[in-house]
Amino acid sequence: MGRNRVILVVGVSLLVLLVVIGLVTSKKKSTSKAAAPPPSARAVVVPASRARTVVVAPCGAPVASTVNDAKAGKSAPGATSIGLPAGPGVRTLLVPNCVPKTGSTNSAGNLPSAAVVLPGNERRTEGQAGEITVGQISARSKAILPDGSGARTVVVSPCAKATKGTGRDVVLSEEKGTQVAVAPSC
Repeated sequence: MGRNRVILVVGVSLLVLLVVIGLVTSKKKSTSKAAAPPPSARAVVVPASRARTVVVAPCGAPVASTVNDAKAGKSAPGATSIGLPAGPGVRTLLVPNCVPKTGSTNSAGNLPSAAVVLPGNERRTEGQAGEITVGQISARSKAILPDGSGARTVVVSPCAKATKGTGRDVVLSEEKGTQVAVAPSC
């Protein structure tokens, strides 16, 4: 009779242990966060201390020609130009990556550019891997114009493809003798 009790106690203990292990493992699986979406844009963060213009170069075009046009006060074919008024805080824009062989081209054969100005004037909270995500658009790479910058125009080129891993943040400064800041390529 004593031997049957030992077998019963050991069997019940193992059963309880397996149930506890099963509950702990299922809780860990449900609390893990989903992976961040792959980056599909580049963020541009600009202080709103003065009125500024952000010019996004067209996909596939040499950025130098867009920069030269911006310095001369001209608009480059296929470029997107966005005027940002002065105000408190910062303005954040998302510049979608270039996706080759999609959509129409401009007269120079380059894909037109685009940008999304995010609402609000607060610096965006970064999520997993340092990304800024709005809807389905995620940016890990950021071009940041510092608060004291005298640049009135910021020229940025879209990234050609999604970058893996953590994004690269770059601090912009205006080119000598101009009020134009240029973001380096991705």
